[in-house]
Formats: sequence, C-alpha cells, structure tokens
Amino acid sequence: MAAQVAYMQNPTTYQPEHPLLPTELREQVTILMVDDQPSKLMSYEVILQDLGGRLLKATSGREALDHLLKSDVAVVLMDVSMPEIDGFELADMMRQHPRFQETPIIFVSAVHLTDVDRTRAYRSGAVDYISVPVIPEVLRAKVSVFADLHRKTRQLQSLNRDLEMRVAHRSEELRILNQQLQQRIAELESIMQVLPFGVAVAHGPKCEVITGNAALSEMLGMKQGDNLSKTDIELPYEVWHGKKVLQPEEMPIQQAAITGRSTGTVEIEIRRRDRTINHVLASASPLFDEIGNVRGAVGAFFDMTERKRIDDALRERAELLELASEAIMVRENSGTIRFWNAGAETLYGWTRAEAIGQNAHSLLSTDLPGGIPEIVKGLAGTGRWEGNLKQRTKSGRDIVVASRHAVQVGEDAVLEINRDITAQILAEEALRRNDRLAAMGKLAGIVAHEINNPLAAITNTFYLLKEHPGLDDQARNYARMADQELARVSHITRQTLSFYRESQNAVPVSMSELLDDVLELQQRPMQQARVTLEKRYSTQGNVHGFPSELKQVLMNLVTNSIQAMPEGGRMRVSIHENSGKNGAAPRVQLFISDTGTGIAPENSRKLFEPFFTTKSVKGTGLGLWISRGIVQKHDGVLRFRSIFGSSGLVTSFQVSLPAHRVK
Repeated sequence: MAAQVAYMQNPTTYQPEHPLLPTELREQVTILMVDDQPSKLMSYEVILQDLGGRLLKATSGREALDHLLKSDVAVVLMDVSMPEIDGFELADMMRQHPRFQETPIIFVSAVHLTDVDRTRAYRSGAVDYISVPVIPEVLRAKVSVFADLHRKTRQLQSLNRDLEMRVAHRSEELRILNQQLQQRIAELESIMQVLPFGVAVAHGPKCEVITGNAALSEMLGMKQGDNLSKTDIELPYEVWHGKKVLQPEEMPIQQAAITGRSTGTVEIEIRRRDRTINHVLASASPLFDEIGNVRGAVGAFFDMTERKRIDDALRERAELLELASEAIMVRENSGTIRFWNAGAETLYGWTRAEAIGQNAHSLLSTDLPGGIPEIVKGLAGTGRWEGNLKQRTKSGRDIVVASRHAVQVGEDAVLEINRDITAQILAEEALRRNDRLAAMGKLAGIVAHEINNPLAAITNTFYLLKEHPGLDDQARNYARMADQELARVSHITRQTLSFYRESQNAVPVSMSELLDDVLELQQRPMQQARVTLEKRYSTQGNVHGFPSELKQVLMNLVTNSIQAMPEGGRMRVSIHENSGKNGAAPRVQLFISDTGTGIAPENSRKLFEPFFTTKSVKGTGLGLWISRGIVQKHDGVLRFRSIFGSSGLVTSFQVSLPAHRVK
C-alpha cells in the first residue's frame, strides 16, 4: 500500500523497493502485455525485462483472456486500439470475472485520448494511462510498482494462509486439550463422588462456596451439591473440637485457606440436629494459583465413628479384666497392638507406652509349630483360637503361655488373653521325670532284693571255698580276691535297698556314713571327670532324720559339684560339730566344696527357686529347691557361697543340721 501511494504521488520518480535485488532472489511475477503490433510488444519486453518478471505477450483480446485464465497475472499492459476486441472491451470482460476484478490495468495509446476516454478507461478498471511514445523509465516504474504490490499481496496471502492453518491447528489442539481436560474433570468428579470418605473443595480464598462429595454431604446431613459454607441459613450440624464449638473461620478447610498452610490431622465431632454424632479425622491443604496466591483449599474427612465404637467397646471389656493376672491385649489382624493391660506389663515386662503400636508377634517372638497362619486360619473360620505359644519377655526369658484369641467376623480387632504356664509345664515334666525315677528306683530295689538272696548263698560258698584245704596258695588268693569283689557287690546292693526302703519314723543317722556311701556311688563319674577327692571328718556327724531323704540331698550336692568341674578339679568334703553357744543346741556342719565354674552373682538369688537351672536343657531346676526343702524339714539350713581363694574360684555348699546325742 505504501508503494502504491508513493507511485500515485510521483510516478516518474518512484523506485521499487528492491531495484537492485538480483532477479533470482525476487519472487517472480507475471506481466501480461497486450498489443496487436508485435514490434510494440518487443519494445515493451526490452523495457520490462530488468524487472525479473515473467513476460507474456498477446496480440489480441482473445489471446489475452487465454493467458489470464492460465496464469496469475500481476499487471496487464494493454493497448487501447485493437481489432475485434479493443482495450476497453477487454477491460470490461476482465472486471466481470471474479478472479480478475482486482488485477491492475495500464492502458497504452498512440492517439490522444479525451477526458471521456480516460473516464471510461478508469471505469473499466484501468489504474493508469501511458501515451506513446513511451518513456522506458516511466513505464518500468509504473509496471514495477504494481508488480511489487502483487508480489507483496501474494506473500501476505501466503502468510495469511499459513497463519490460518496454524490458528486452525492450534485451535484443534486446544479443542482436544479442552476435551481431555473436561473428561479428566468429569473423571475426578466421579471418583470424588464414590470415595468412601468425605472430600470438600473451597472455591475462592475466603471460602464463600464449599462443595463436597456424596460421603461428606451425607456425613453433614445436607443434600449433595449444597454449598457447605452457607451463612444465610442455619446449617444442620455443629462441629466440635474437644469441648468447644468451632466457628466457620475455625474449620480446618477455612484455616488452610486463611493461613496458607496444611492443618495436619485434627479429630473433630460433627453433631447433627438429628442427634447423630460422627467422630471424624479432618485435614486440609490450601490451593494456589499460578503466581502463588491462595485460591481456595481442599479437605479430607474420614469417618472414624464405627472404629471408635469398636475400640471403646473392646477397651471397656479389657478394662474389666485390667486387674486379672492374665496378660490381655487388643491387636489388629496384622499384629499391631492397640491395647495392653497391667497383666501384660507384669508378664512380659514392657510398659503400655512401649508396647502399643508394636507388632505383637515380633515384640514377643511368638513361636508356634504351625506358624502364625494357623492362628489366622482359626480366627477366620470360627472367630476363636486356643493353644500354647512360646514367647519371650523383655528380659529375654522364654515362657510358654496358654493363649486364647477371639475376634468378631469382619472386624479388625483381636482380643488375646495369655496365661503363663511355664512353671506348670516344668512341674509336669519334673513330675513325669520323678515318676520315672521312682519307677526306676522301685525296679532297682526289686532287682537288688532278688539279687540279695542268691548273693548271700554265693558269699557263704566263697567263705567255705577260700578256707578249703585242697586249694593251693594261688587258688586261695584268687578266691580271696573274688570274695572281696563279692563283698563290694553286696555293699552296693544294700545301698540300693536303702534308697528304696524308707523308714516311717526319723532315726539316728551318721552323716559321714551317708556321705561315704554317696561318694562311693559317684566314684566312677569322679574318675571320668578327673576330680580328686579330699575328706576331712572330725566327727561322725550324728543327726536325727530320714536317711533316704538326707542321702538324696548329699547325692544332689555331690553330683552338682562334679558337673561344675568338666575339665577336672578338686572336691573337698568335711564334717565337724559346733558346740552350742549361749545355751544353743550343737549342730553338725557338712561342707562340700569344689574348684569348678562357680555361680554367677546374678544367679545367686534365684539358685533355690523352683525350675531355675544353669544347666540349659540338662536340668529340671528342682534339685536344689527339693534339697533345701528336705534340709528345712530336718530343722536345718542349706546355704552356699562362691569366693576367690589363693587357689582360684571355690564354691562351697553348707548343710547345717541339729546334732543328735546317742544315749
């Protein structure tokens, strides 16, 4: 447009925008030259060839129309006077065709045109007029301006088409994105509506409008789609936190929008007008726009009413058993402890604060032959399970508990009651072992009794044999040796019978004789353990009591002493009598000492407790407990001590009994 204005103002001095631009760099345009004289066409061609355009020549109006229909013509240089169809008629025909209505026409005439002719030319669509003789610079300038104008028009059209295509493409992309966004919004709204917990969205930083899903609307007693933040009507609910009614600006979602921070989890109560109370865990977070300003908030509300009811019911039941000696806990199916009573604290050692939240199976190292799945299977089938479990206390002590589990179908809470039966199981095992030992003792007594009769006859026979005059010295020596061994067998038989035959009443007993009998029976174990024996008797140690019971005490103490020296050592036994002081009766003191492994200080207080043992699985833990009971039955005292002497560690057990005076 600027080029056309410049040309109209001074056509003789107008220069094209790129007069020096090489032809190959300018967009080529088509210039149509129409004249019935070929010589003129040739002269026009010479003048316009520097414009770099495509020059078409037509010698008649029909040929010119043919070129126009086949080519995109930028400007038409047309002679007015032509046979058949003159320039005016050709111009009129071009203007009647929609495609050529805007094509510029420059008339060339060799005759002088009147003003009427000029007016007709302009009405026919001419944009300029040139008289003959043609001045080349003027012709070139006039044609150049329209060629440049056409070139720019085509460029604008191309840019416009490209822009329209881009706009259309972008519009399609936006349409698809908008469609996807709408689908996503619809999906999120659908998901929000079917969520089992309440969701609220505040629109605007002041939360004038709050919408919620179906679960929240039902929780609040409102219709779905209602504004949950209405201020012009009385809401059908109140929100309580502790003992305080929350005002609208104190609600979690409003607080998130006001402060611009998440509220964390808050426990609230929703009290409706129909007196329904819902216990709810609420949390809210603010929503921000692209520049960081708060544009609203979103909140989540979890209805904990049913779970709280179950917890309260189970807690009430458990509190009724708080004073029971059994360990009572409430745990989830996964094992997480939710309640821990005082009995559990006493049995296992963990306080309530330490146990709650822990996994019961891991905390107690629960062991079951069938594994934890056996309990789960039983609870899933009948809702109950009973059996014995091996568990471990906080102090590391392994115990066995009689366990009962109960659960209501469909609830995630298991009531577990455990009773410590470790002592009972150990007692039963000890009883079975004692029964076996008693049976073995009875059998040994019967065997000894049966052996004793033929043994007496054999003894008499050897007595006669060793004095027989027919024996030489060697045979008599063999007979004497056999008689000695037979006497030893007879002595062992009498000892075995003495264990089995118990007198009904207390009798005078020599502690030295009892101790010698025990040491003789333990002679082989002492040899195998490389234990040397040292005796120091200053008295016979006469007491009044039951021999078999006292022999059981000595047998237990001597056996323990030998077992305490697996790598060998020295055992010293001594008996002496203390005269009574200040009028007290005299007492017999018996000591059994060894240089074995000793007794750890932490085990000293528990040494005489039933079922306590330092022998792992080899001992029942009843030997010293029973021995102490027997000594106390005889008005005696059983004590011990471990000391470091000049020769190393020494452990000594002392048995103190009232002395018996033989009248």
